[in-house]
Amino acid sequence: MAAEPIEVRLARLEGSYEQIDRRLGTIEDRLGRLETQLDTVAADLRREIGGAGGRIDALAGRVDALAGRVDALAGRVHAVLYGIIVAILVPTAIRIFFQ
Repeated sequence: MAAEPIEVRLARLEGSYEQIDRRLGTIEDRLGRLETQLDTVAADLRREIGGAGGRIDALAGRVDALAGRVDALAGRVHAVLYGIIVAILVPTAIRIFFQ
């Protein structure tokens, strides 16, 4: 009689092991599908980043061109300001020193 409870317990353990094995199998399948989906998303992101590289380079070129134009405009603004200052100071200096 002492052997029966051990056999029953072993049968229950074997049933538990089978159930755990089935559950682990479904988890493994789900992880495999998830891995495939992540690989697809990563590939899509790499493609997007690669495609954006050209757009980023084009944008950087435009920004550089704009910076050049701003520098040229700043030079012109400085020239105009110097002209205004000279236009004010020269008549003032003439009045002060030659009258």
